Amino acid sequence: MAEEGLTNSDLELKLVNQSNDLIKLQTNFNELQMKFNEEKEKTFNFEKKITFLENELKEMKEKNRKLESGYKNEIEQVNNLFEKKIADLTIKFEQLNNVTRKVVNFVEIKNKWKTIAGKYIKCCDDNCINQSNPIGNCIKGNGFINLINDEYIKYINCVEGKGEDVDPVITAENSFKRPQNCFNYSLFYFEIKCKMERELNNCLNWMSAIKNEKEEEFKLSTFSWNDNDVFGCGLVYPPTIVNEFPYIFFTQNGNQIGKALLSKDNFDYYQPYVVLQCCSVETNFGNNLETKPFVYDISKHFVLKEFY
Repeated sequence: MAEEGLTNSDLELKLVNQSNDLIKLQTNFNELQMKFNEEKEKTFNFEKKITFLENELKEMKEKNRKLESGYKNEIEQVNNLFEKKIADLTIKFEQLNNVTRKVVNFVEIKNKWKTIAGKYIKCCDDNCINQSNPIGNCIKGNGFINLINDEYIKYINCVEGKGEDVDPVITAENSFKRPQNCFNYSLFYFEIKCKMERELNNCLNWMSAIKNEKEEEFKLSTFSWNDNDVFGCGLVYPPTIVNEFPYIFFTQNGNQIGKALLSKDNFDYYQPYVVLQCCSVETNFGNNLETKPFVYDISKHFVLKEFY
């Protein structure tokens, strides 16, 4: 039944118009949907491109970081090599300078008196004074030494009319060994303070000495001395880079005695020793120069050029 007041034609026309409007709305909606999808696709592609660019940027930053780190490590390595080269050249310069200026470096080694030897190894046939029993009087009345401690040797005179004064050799525990690959002149040195226990016309006129591995002795042949004099014996090894031999020198009360004695070969070691008769000695091996310095100023010792 047609609406009131409208003819069938009018109704049909109205329906047609409404239908057309719906079609237009659907068409517009579809167009908007397509545009939305297109924009959505564009947005997705844009976001994808942004993500790609962000990843590219991260990779570039990482490459730059690695590159900078690599250059930094190379620069540090070059700097370290350069500093090491400078240090090595400085050391070599100082070594060559020391050789040129004939500077001597004191070699400190811990030492002590240890072995009793010599022509008369024993105080008597009973050997009552020995390494195991270094302190006491000879039962035969002979004069002999007592090893009181590491640095003090006491001579006990013979009983008058009964025995004789024996002159033993006492050697140090450690020898003066030739330094290996050394660029400086090396000084070994020790001193003894002598205390006369008896005045004898034939008393030994030498005490502090040194010998090499072939038992060749280096000592002064003649010199005069008084009670409580301090004698020193020094050995100077040349640097390994120069063609020279070691030499031995002696001091008395802080002053050098005569000329030095030049060795004929570069022996590997020299052993300090003393020969005592009616004389006690207090020794300074240089074990602690801060509290017990040498009488001879070793800091002023320069390489000697005059020899016997």
